[in-house]
Amino acid sequence: MDTADTRPKPAKPLFECKEFFVTKWSDPARKPFKLEIRASFAGKKLRSFWDSEEEAISVGSQLVDQIRNQGRQSIETGGLTVKAAVAQFLPRVEGSSKSHRQKTEQICGILKERFGAMSLKAIGPEHVESIMRKGETNGTTQAGYFRYLRMFFRWAERRDMIDRNPMRAIDCPTSRPLRNILTPEDLETVLALEMPKWLRATVLLGAFAGLRSEEMVRMNWEDIDTKAEQIHIRPGVQKDSGGFFERIVDMMPPLIRRKEEISGVGKLVPVVGRKLHTYRERYILGPMDWKEWPKNCLRHSFATYHLAKTKNPGLTAFQMGHTSPAMVQRVYAVPAKKADWRKWWAL
Repeated sequence: MDTADTRPKPAKPLFECKEFFVTKWSDPARKPFKLEIRASFAGKKLRSFWDSEEEAISVGSQLVDQIRNQGRQSIETGGLTVKAAVAQFLPRVEGSSKSHRQKTEQICGILKERFGAMSLKAIGPEHVESIMRKGETNGTTQAGYFRYLRMFFRWAERRDMIDRNPMRAIDCPTSRPLRNILTPEDLETVLALEMPKWLRATVLLGAFAGLRSEEMVRMNWEDIDTKAEQIHIRPGVQKDSGGFFERIVDMMPPLIRRKEEISGVGKLVPVVGRKLHTYRERYILGPMDWKEWPKNCLRHSFATYHLAKTKNPGLTAFQMGHTSPAMVQRVYAVPAKKADWRKWWAL
């Protein structure tokens, strides 16, 4: 008696080109989208299965480029794919700070996007360097990429997932933090501009208390105690950077002289965080003839002039929410002349 053929029937390709095609696959034991690299291109048929049509097409394009540039042997190195290794690595940072998780996820996302279908063992220094050159000329950014890539490949090496660590052939880029420091004259001009009260308050709190933009977006006016002359950075407002969960910032004389300008009720910043930059552009960039907002200029300026006045890195670090005094000097502050810091705090 004839038995029915239960094998999955070939399906019409959802996508095809001369090097590969993608079809919907009906075998429940497999992922639903089959990618097949044609034997006419690769020398033999190469099949793999993926969760979505878009993913299969993306991987197909990656594999075609890899075979064309490095030969089929680069795919047949064996072991885990980059995508599978990333999936095993990411859970390691679940209990870390928000900043560390985001940076790890960013680097792992780039690895997966560019080389997800490749064998992890096939990743060489040239692949890593292409990530570090990803449109970035800033040495600090490249150094950050290097540290997180090194962390990933050290982890893979310790678990014998790779035979050689590509990071050993790469030197760490020089990290030179970009410090944007305003002069007292710059700030005096900014404060003379017409702008909403809440926007002026963010300028004052950044320049004279060292608050982060993201902290001010989360704050309420009531966190500013003008009677006690202190600012409470509550849990949930303080940046999740592995430092303090909350802090009390003492007001410096320029804020004490402007208590009315930093008093109010409700949310300090009445717009969503990404809109803060839009308001800075509208009310400050144009009149100041700046092409763009100098990144972290208020906080960096506070660090510079506060450290110059107090000569106390520990106090400056505490006011800024850092546990490391060395970070203030390494990342934020630059030397300031006595005449400049005196002008700053006299504003």
